[in-house]
Amino acid sequence: MKNSIYDILKFKLGEESYEYEHKIIPIPPYKFLENNLSLEPYEYFGEISSILGYRIKQAILYFNADILMRVELKYKGDIVLNLKSKLEESQLNFSSIMFLKLHFNQEENLSVLMYQKKTLIQKVID
Repeated sequence: MKNSIYDILKFKLGEESYEYEHKIIPIPPYKFLENNLSLEPYEYFGEISSILGYRIKQAILYFNADILMRVELKYKGDIVLNLKSKLEESQLNFSSIMFLKLHFNQEENLSVLMYQKKTLIQKVID
């Protein structure tokens, strides 16, 4: 049986910021533009034990007009292949409005699982 991606990932795109009231703090840059949308980043400091079986080092939530548009989950070390395997094993139904990226930031020694609304992806025009 396939599960929703949101059964695994704690944060649901499209949720309003009041859902996280008293669990987020703004972080610089406090506002920036991306694909003509204003995004405001917040660090989530609420309770998270683990996501996909690994402890989260940091969770950053990006809101536009109080609507959650992007989530970055940061894990210590290079565990990209492990996270990819966990996602594949979970037999998830991905949201049709979601874009997901998984990469390793060597400078910070962090694996990053980022997912966002597709409206943030800039279309390439030939």
